[in-house]
Amino acid sequence: GAAEETTAAETTVAEETTGAAEETTAAETTVAEETTGAAEETTGAAEETTGAAEETTAGSEEAVLEQPEDPDFSVGLDEEGNLVDTALLDLVTLPDYKNAVLSASDLTVTEDEIQARIDSLLANYSTENQVKDREVADGDTVNIDYVGSVDGVEFAGGNTQGNGTNVTIGVTSYIDDFLEQLIGHKPGETFDVNVTFPESYPQNTDLQGKDAVFKTTINYIVESVTPELTDEFVKENLEETYGYTTVDEVRAKITEALQSNKNYNTGWTYLRAESQFSEEPTSAIEQQMDLDIAILNRQLYNYGMTMEQYLPQTGTYSTVEELRESYRADATTVAKDFVIAQAFADAENIEVDDATVTEYLQELYPGQDVSVYTDYFGMGCMKMQVRMIKVAERLVELAKAE
Repeated sequence: GAAEETTAAETTVAEETTGAAEETTAAETTVAEETTGAAEETTGAAEETTGAAEETTAGSEEAVLEQPEDPDFSVGLDEEGNLVDTALLDLVTLPDYKNAVLSASDLTVTEDEIQARIDSLLANYSTENQVKDREVADGDTVNIDYVGSVDGVEFAGGNTQGNGTNVTIGVTSYIDDFLEQLIGHKPGETFDVNVTFPESYPQNTDLQGKDAVFKTTINYIVESVTPELTDEFVKENLEETYGYTTVDEVRAKITEALQSNKNYNTGWTYLRAESQFSEEPTSAIEQQMDLDIAILNRQLYNYGMTMEQYLPQTGTYSTVEELRESYRADATTVAKDFVIAQAFADAENIEVDDATVTEYLQELYPGQDVSVYTDYFGMGCMKMQVRMIKVAERLVELAKAE
């Protein structure tokens, strides 16, 4: 509604692709994030799509949408996940990684980190109690309805239509001090909330700077009840999806995943900092920038927009080339990572086959048909991803931790 400062959520490649990435184990990151840096590649530009597709200039010609080709996430890679342009390997000199010294604290999984992941997992199974016998306090999540008006006239977007909406005081972003005015009231009360719209309010310029009244009803206070992690809970709720049957198995799996993430992050922080390039892998960088644009084109199509409609919405880029150039830094990181990963894997005889990729994906998404990922991202992309994980693991094995 108009009371909210921000609206639609961001879209990740994983969400576009299958929706299955939403069902990751609590301890793992998504394939899309690890695979191509897709979460980074979309950057702010893709995030800005939000609700823009829903608002077109009145009287403007409706653009004809042509469905773009699916992005080629395996661009520059063959079916084995190796660089097609092997000359790129001549550009990098790996550090003396067998004598590398890594921070022990960066590699150590703490009890607090394990507990945080457990809490996150349990939060997925929390239930809500509707509390109606106390006053609203700061920090509460509250279900409310409201009808907004300016000078006694209701305006579009300022009415919950009796459907109720959850807001959290101090967290949810509403105009002015709307939510703070709920404090001290009790469920069942209906009262006026008086606010002033900001001088700049692009969501509805007719409301800019206007005083408004929202007739607000507090339906109930939302209190979340989180279950306790017990063997009984695990067997009842986690066995079918994750294969867990005991608390010990949950903790072991979470610890293993956290350790893998730390190995990956620490190993790649070292390799990126210490590997030397005689020149940038230009062709690979250009391919990644093209991939970024292809990803965005696909997202825009899903929103019902063309690139021509989208560019003015950014307020930053007037041409596709300017937008494409904004991806250069992230594309450079991805391209160099691919070169380093293959050079390291060649030096250490690290091999990744189809079975290794399948095993990796089945570990991430137990019980799912993981071919959807290899079909969409491509086996080459997936093999490079798994190779990067194995490279970090091997580095940590060889290095000293101090």
